[in-house]
Amino acid sequence: MLDTRKTLQNGGILDVIKILCANGANGRLEITAGTTEGFVFFKEGQLVDARVGHLTGFPAVNAVASIRDARFNFDPTALPPVVSSITQSERVVLKQFFGIETVDPHDVPAEEVYSNDKEVTLETNRIPVEAIPTPAPEAASSRSLYRGALVLALLFIVIAVAAVALRNQYRERALPASVAVKDPPAAPPVTEEVKTNDAPAPVDQPATAQNLSGKWSMVNTVQKTAYRSFQDLKIGFDLSINQSGNNFTGKGQKVSENGRTLPAESRTPIEVQGSINGNRVEATFFEDGSVRKTNGRFVWHIDKKGGLNGTFISTAANTSGKSAAKREL
Repeated sequence: MLDTRKTLQNGGILDVIKILCANGANGRLEITAGTTEGFVFFKEGQLVDARVGHLTGFPAVNAVASIRDARFNFDPTALPPVVSSITQSERVVLKQFFGIETVDPHDVPAEEVYSNDKEVTLETNRIPVEAIPTPAPEAASSRSLYRGALVLALLFIVIAVAAVALRNQYRERALPASVAVKDPPAAPPVTEEVKTNDAPAPVDQPATAQNLSGKWSMVNTVQKTAYRSFQDLKIGFDLSINQSGNNFTGKGQKVSENGRTLPAESRTPIEVQGSINGNRVEATFFEDGSVRKTNGRFVWHIDKKGGLNGTFISTAANTSGKSAAKREL
């Protein structure tokens, strides 16, 4: 029995997720806040997928972290989805920012029956808890009969396949050894000399990723936000990128807002790490703000002039919008 009363008062639903992870839970956490519904799936204490309203993956977990007054119910018999919406870069952010372990999307099985023998009692005055339903004995009996029937069906299939294989082997042995095999027609003699070219055939060289190393000027334009004062805000950054192979890291600072240069004491640092795949560039960032640390994700495409154009999403006021960067000469 685990009492989480004090912890839940400080962290809300995020603490519920961490408690389920710590207890190696399997199943689905159902969250209801007003008219918004959300689901968080677990496998052996690791996050498989998250969905809140129209949000999925990391944005859904970020939205859950801000919920304080909500109703929730945990179903240990629910199976996770076959395909996870959490990307590789979002898995890194969830681990570094929230301390939540996630399952690799390639490791999520198509069909698997989960059991959760660990009892978790969540007690809180702020979040009403719905009781976790206990399967009726009739349901358990039905599942046992279903499993038995499935095993018998698989056994019959294996026996049938083995019988077909034995029959084919018997037919091959029964064929007479004197059956003539017709040889393919001989190729006509070559009457002309074949000319060869001693020069080696050209070898296609793999395309190398564009080198982003250098200094960049980046502007993020806020299109969606939880605070009206941030709407249409243009935030400028100076960024220095160091690339190795298809991976890169970068450091810089915020330098302007709506074209107005910020004083030195207001310039917050930012760190970036990401990778290049063809003309697609994906990166996560961490910004040490004046109030708290925030993080997010960039998705850019390299244009014909070598610039970067795409989108961004950040935990700072739940902002998202356009992002563009150009190399400084």
